[in-house]
Amino acid sequence: MENNFKELVDLYHQKKIEGMDFSQIRKELAGKNIEEDLIKDIVRAIDDRMLRGEVKKKGKFKARELRLIGWTLMIIGGIITLGTYFHWFDMKGYYFVSYGPVIAGYLLIIAARKAQRKEF
Repeated sequence: MENNFKELVDLYHQKKIEGMDFSQIRKELAGKNIEEDLIKDIVRAIDDRMLRGEVKKKGKFKARELRLIGWTLMIIGGIITLGTYFHWFDMKGYYFVSYGPVIAGYLLIIAARKAQRKEF
């Protein structure tokens, strides 16, 4: 029974990913003479899998995006600071120290690490 339940959940989870609606899944399961309580459990299990899958994908993408933005800010801030120090840019005797983007980038990288740890 447990193995049959898992197989049904796997099968209809894949169909749900492909675009099948829950009402269609219920009708198809009812057509196979499956009890209403078991149908409810199968639909609930499929819904749980769908929600867990979407949350994990969003979390990973968000952490990766934060890390990329953080590194970009740090690199841009570092190039601007080094460029004025080594006179790559003509600032007529002034130095432009861009600590803001460097610090903000570092904080975004730390936030990305924390967001990634929460996933696991």
